[in-house]
Amino acid sequence: MTQLTCPIDQSVLSESKTSGEESSKCDQCGGVWMSTYAMDSLEDNAASDDMVKGQRQYGKHEVAHCCPHCGENMVRFRYRGYNLEIESCPTDAGFWLDKSEDKKIRAVMSKRESNFRRAATAERTWHRERRGDKVGIFQRVKELLGFHSS
Repeated sequence: MTQLTCPIDQSVLSESKTSGEESSKCDQCGGVWMSTYAMDSLEDNAASDDMVKGQRQYGKHEVAHCCPHCGENMVRFRYRGYNLEIESCPTDAGFWLDKSEDKKIRAVMSKRESNFRRAATAERTWHRERRGDKVGIFQRVKELLGFHSS
């Protein structure tokens, strides 16, 4: 098996777990290499099953860091349009996360899920208002607390 090297300081990466997922970690800089499968799993664990994840990469551009997997220059992008830049393999084999970026990814996915729930509640309210349905204070409190009726 080929040893993976860190794209930042060229140290040999060691097998590790990041947020419960298989990864390879740089002991020098704290960065982590995650396969595409491991990244998908990280996102799935941070979001509900019914949430549509959507586009992952925005504003892509090549950077002068060699991919641990293929050795080609990596691609940097804004993760899901947020102000979080991470790098990926140009052949889509995986992702390079700088130290603690896995936690930032989980936070982004949680925020996205919260935003989707809020949008769904607003849409239900709009449809009720449009139909002329009256919503009592008890129903509004239930929705505020996350209890939804069909």
